Amino acid sequence: MAIKTVIIDDEYLARENLKLLLNDFCEDVEIIGEADNIIEAKTKIEALKPDVVFLDIRMPSGAEGFDLLDNLKVIDFKIVFVTAFKDYALKAFKANAIDYILKPVEIEELQQVVQKLQRGLPIDETNFHSKEIIDNTLQSIEDKAIGKIAVSHAKGMTLINVSDIVRLQSNGNYTEVYLQDGTRLVDSKTLKVYQDILSDQQFMRVHHSHLISISTIVGYSSEDGHFALLNSGDAIPISRANLSIFKAYLNQYKL
Repeated sequence: MAIKTVIIDDEYLARENLKLLLNDFCEDVEIIGEADNIIEAKTKIEALKPDVVFLDIRMPSGAEGFDLLDNLKVIDFKIVFVTAFKDYALKAFKANAIDYILKPVEIEELQQVVQKLQRGLPIDETNFHSKEIIDNTLQSIEDKAIGKIAVSHAKGMTLINVSDIVRLQSNGNYTEVYLQDGTRLVDSKTLKVYQDILSDQQFMRVHHSHLISISTIVGYSSEDGHFALLNSGDAIPISRANLSIFKAYLNQYKL
């Protein structure tokens, strides 16, 4: 089915370039409208009911894209942020499972996003982004810290506090997320994506299948292998490649 699309960008050439790339290289995309400001964009979205909105966001000089979303009563469409900023905003998008493309737009990257969008149609309450998700994304960008992560599941998404995560374990292309209260969640993001998101937030990759919160480490065991001991009672294997890093972390606490 055709993906009904609206493009929002204040730069005329940027809109024209994206339209050209979508028309020439992405099948089943129907561009039904465009806008160059928040007021016009709100009117177009409410009148045309698009499946997808490609939304320019100028961060950190402003939050115009988020201002638009904040003014909408319902966000019942997919969002693809278009950004020239490669720093902390990208971690926030990944943490909240929001699609994005970088300027200048590359054909292959655009095609990958469109293919993902096609798999997510038709839109229903399980796969569009709630106001809570959008607000959390903006908060993460403003704080330059990921306080919460959106975990995808069969019924939609759930926001969890990063501080509640004990450990994460790879399970094929999925990640099992273990929380302090004993809850286990399964997310469609890979462990590598989680490592990228949490790389500067006190998490350590101790094994190709395991990422742990440093704050949960209570000890180390070398009996029958090498294991990180966590306050949850878990013993997580440490690979030889990561053992020196783990021991260096522990050694800083020696008296």
